[in-house]
Amino acid sequence: MAWIRWRGSNAHLMVTEWIEGKHRQRYIESLGGVYSVSASMRAVLAARYPDLRIDWAAIDHALAQGPPGTRPLAPEAWDFAAVEHHLRDWALGGEGLPSERGALEEAANILQIWRVRRERSGGP
Repeated sequence: MAWIRWRGSNAHLMVTEWIEGKHRQRYIESLGGVYSVSASMRAVLAARYPDLRIDWAAIDHALAQGPPGTRPLAPEAWDFAAVEHHLRDWALGGEGLPSERGALEEAANILQIWRVRRERSGGP
């Protein structure tokens, strides 16, 4: 199962594998300082690592929280993050027209910008 390791403000997608009787941590991809993973990046990772199980809800949750030492998110910010995650899932779902899937991804991006702006300003 994939998980996030923070190196400063950079998020690294990692996986723990069982090899020759031992657990090994393997680096998959640097996600930089993102607050969520775009639908296009999810598709790239799925194509590159078809056998890798990734719980995108857990990954988006870890990215929304930010690196260790970051102040906890407000309840409203968690609501925003959950909606962003679902919008990105729907954008990848394959239903609807390409323009509709693009609109879902754009809506997720806008919510992310709002969430980050509110959190940084300390606003409601």
